Amino acid sequence: MLRTAVLSVNRQVMFVAFHPRVEQMIESTYWRQELRAELTWLKRHRRYNRWSEKQLVLYERRLMLVAFQVRSLLERLKVNDRARNAKMSVIGYKKIGDKPFTFVGAGFPEDRFDTANPETLELGALDVCNQLIHYYWMQTWSEGTAFKGMLVFSDFARHKWAYEFLIEDLISLFSIFANDSSAASGMSFHWNEKKQDYVARYVR
Repeated sequence: MLRTAVLSVNRQVMFVAFHPRVEQMIESTYWRQELRAELTWLKRHRRYNRWSEKQLVLYERRLMLVAFQVRSLLERLKVNDRARNAKMSVIGYKKIGDKPFTFVGAGFPEDRFDTANPETLELGALDVCNQLIHYYWMQTWSEGTAFKGMLVFSDFARHKWAYEFLIEDLISLFSIFANDSSAASGMSFHWNEKKQDYVARYVR
């Protein structure tokens, strides 16, 4: 039996609890099914017999599509806080000098970022997704006959950081959101006067 419970007190707090069969949020179930299929493709095509530009472009494109799906689940409150708080370890290269990095200007990433002093950082899932979706620069490299990692930064991050992502770490992070255990089963909202709307306090 489908059941939902809603409690509202002076428009300040609202709690919504979902029946276990409803906690998959109906349409997000299909998103996760497709996400699992996309991740299977990424695992299968990570290795190749002979490198080609087409293979590289298609692989990067699929990573961006997966990032978009994960970001959509995050922004539409389809995942619980455990998944929402997932982070990924990355290597960061801090921006150096006053000159910005640009496609048509002089200089390569190693001229504008401190590649001699890499820093180990942690990025949240949303930040990782945004780097891929809004990338200003994406340079994927291989190790042997497999896509290994990429140097990437968004149009916003290019003034601060360049990030090194490992492909296996991206797949591991995105796999969290493909698992049905990441689905939200309940939410707590509070009224935000400025936004004139309810804002989620937590999603579990």
